[in-house]
Amino acid sequence: MSEAATNGQGSAPGGAGAVLLAERRRQGLSLGDISRHLKLSVRQVEALERDDFSGFTGPVFVHGFVRNYAKLLNLDPIPLIRAADQMLTPAPLPSEPVIPEASPLAAPQRKLAKLPAAGVGVALVVVAVAVAALVGYRGGSKPAPDEPVSVAAEQTAQPQEAVPAAKPTPAPPAAKPAARSAAANIAATDSGARATLRMVFDQESWVEIKDRNGNTIFGQLSPAGSRRSVSGEPPFDVVVGNAAGVRMTYKDESVDLSAHTLVDVARLTLR
Repeated sequence: MSEAATNGQGSAPGGAGAVLLAERRRQGLSLGDISRHLKLSVRQVEALERDDFSGFTGPVFVHGFVRNYAKLLNLDPIPLIRAADQMLTPAPLPSEPVIPEASPLAAPQRKLAKLPAAGVGVALVVVAVAVAALVGYRGGSKPAPDEPVSVAAEQTAQPQEAVPAAKPTPAPPAAKPAARSAAANIAATDSGARATLRMVFDQESWVEIKDRNGNTIFGQLSPAGSRRSVSGEPPFDVVVGNAAGVRMTYKDESVDLSAHTLVDVARLTLR
């Protein structure tokens, strides 16, 4: 085991890519050497050494490539895989506290609260006296003879002409059901061309399946011990990560994934 390998159960300091890069250089290996042994492109090897996993499909693929790279350099792959997981799922940022918006009445209330008790009492007395004086003045005054009150009363007393009700508009006749479209007929005709692909996961694995139209009909990480069944229109383009841990059946026949596997990843087309 090389000195660059990490110890214990922790992850690799500085990221998995930094450890792999340092050990490759220490052993005098080039990017081309690693590319030929792992069946990866030089860009993929460089991406692993930069901890740039955006070009890889799913964490299972990243685990497989990091594991094989570490074994090629005689390193312990477990701490490097854990370091890669920290790059795949970074810690969430702390949420900012929400500051409640101040009520429009808050400022006057705060100003009132700051006034001395005696000042508040005097202000209330002045307001009460002013209101009483205003009420007395309005009670003793008489409305002017040309005020619009009597005019409004006369106008409201006059009867208004009745507005004739609008005649109901007859409802349009119900539309006849449209004839069955040609697309529906084609879909009904092709319904018998669908096929079913079944998978049993002995180990955790990522699987991606596309139908004949290039649509992804299945793409997820499935845990060990689970089963999945996918139906669609063949041919299917299938990519299986950690292919050794997956058993696949298509049209009631077992599919040999080992014949299509490179570096733990199987790529095949089922017709």
